[in-house]
Amino acid sequence: MRVTVTARWIFLAALLIFAATGGGRIVGSDEVSMFELDRAILHGRIDVPEGATLQGPDGRFYTKNAAGQALLALPLAGVARLATDATHLAPARRELAERFVMSFFNAIVTALLLATFYRIARRFGSGTGAALAATAMLGFTTPLWVYAKSFMAEPVEALGLLLALAGATFADQRGWRWAGALGVLITVSSKLGMLPFALIAMLPLVAFPWRVRAPFLAALVVVLAGHFAYDVARFHTPLETGYGRQATPAAYGTPLWVGLYGLLLSSGKGVVWFAPVLLLAPAGWRKLHRMHREPRPMPVLARRAAERLRGWLPEWLRPTLTREVPEKKWEDLRRAAPAIVIQWALALLLYGTFEHWAGDGSFGPRYLIPFLAPAFLLVMVALQHPSRALRRTAQVLALAGLLVQVGGVGIHFGAQMREAGDYPYTRALSDPRFMSESHFNPAFSPILGHWRMLVRNTREHLRGERPRLESVGGASAASATGGAGATSASPDTTRATEQRIGISAADQSRLLHALDLWWLYAAYAGLPGAPLAAVATLIAAFGIASAMRARAAARREA
Repeated sequence: MRVTVTARWIFLAALLIFAATGGGRIVGSDEVSMFELDRAILHGRIDVPEGATLQGPDGRFYTKNAAGQALLALPLAGVARLATDATHLAPARRELAERFVMSFFNAIVTALLLATFYRIARRFGSGTGAALAATAMLGFTTPLWVYAKSFMAEPVEALGLLLALAGATFADQRGWRWAGALGVLITVSSKLGMLPFALIAMLPLVAFPWRVRAPFLAALVVVLAGHFAYDVARFHTPLETGYGRQATPAAYGTPLWVGLYGLLLSSGKGVVWFAPVLLLAPAGWRKLHRMHREPRPMPVLARRAAERLRGWLPEWLRPTLTREVPEKKWEDLRRAAPAIVIQWALALLLYGTFEHWAGDGSFGPRYLIPFLAPAFLLVMVALQHPSRALRRTAQVLALAGLLVQVGGVGIHFGAQMREAGDYPYTRALSDPRFMSESHFNPAFSPILGHWRMLVRNTREHLRGERPRLESVGGASAASATGGAGATSASPDTTRATEQRIGISAADQSRLLHALDLWWLYAAYAGLPGAPLAAVATLIAAFGIASAMRARAAARREA
């Protein structure tokens, strides 16, 4: 019960901090398509406006994404619709208001992910300190913080994979068994490509009888039937998923060594730079499999002498002298650990050869985000009673990761790509040289780019030089040709971008000097800035207070 109390405080703290630092916008192509799918479902349809879409046999356009995330976000979409209808806004502004409400969906999901991670870490046998530290590092020193500001599917996939792994490991308990089945359902319904990773997460089930595996198998049947029906409804065939060529072997032409270097070490997408705490995972793996080894038996005479001296020794020296066998623990995590490693190996193999291995445009290695939470279970093991050197190393890595995320939270990655000249795209996505400088040249690292813009824009704000938006809720034709952010784009591209984002090209250029915070965007649009800043500060303060309550609750657990 005390674990549940701590988890609730973690959820509240994370949710409030994510809410205070949220962007309040949905602007990416995949994000907008998913948002439009939610709006369509509210009207009993599944076709969406043309964009990152595929045209069906009926001439209508359909998003290439699966419908799982849209269904999960449907209650929030209904709230957004009711709230905006009550305000009687103009249609264009109403859509931006709906986007504002929907943009906090992943804040809820990611906060739930962190609370779930803590409960699972404690269930695996972690101490409260290590579990709480790993939870905080997962949430605020990895790109999960940045993706909590988005409407992308990665946080949902991460939550589903973590639930599936834990549920399969503790499948002998009914509650965890159904939680694992729910995780499989969430993961695969959000993206069909996550099916092999969900199956890997179910590997611990081999230790259980078939009756225990039944909920997981039922979840697989339901989710695959859902994909089948959704594909037939969109394209009149179950063989078309919406991804076209990307769902065929022809899309996997990147040399493996290029993709591996890009996903792991490259300055633009390497996971070691965007989530440096992950470097502790190998230490956790070694510790997990070393701590269970029983010591070699002592010679008979030495053991007898030690037993006679035992009563004369301080309590803390007795186990050392007599070489007592330590209590066995981590049995469950040792069974789950191979699934974690296999998931990462398969992810690196698949996405490392994918032509869009970098997952542009996004912040960091987008395709690896769902696998961070399971890997941090190994980080959690490394943090159990660490040596002084390991503790210092963890602190340095956590600080480095936090600084990386602050840049990503403060500046939207789309603005950084525009300023760097990466967007609008000048090369095809399948071109081997696509965004090669930003991916591989440290001088053009997005991490440095975000921080350069963050420092510059913060200084401008402190001088009172904030952007002023002139066309909110509909692009102005008079300003559609202006703005450095669209000078290299064709008129068709510019118009499509304006429709997707909801503001003119000139205002998009002005937002290169913005900070990616919802309360500042509202001030740029002409709303009172001081009250909004006060509200955001109050939310953040309550979030920090909730984090302190979570820490106190964890101490009471111990």
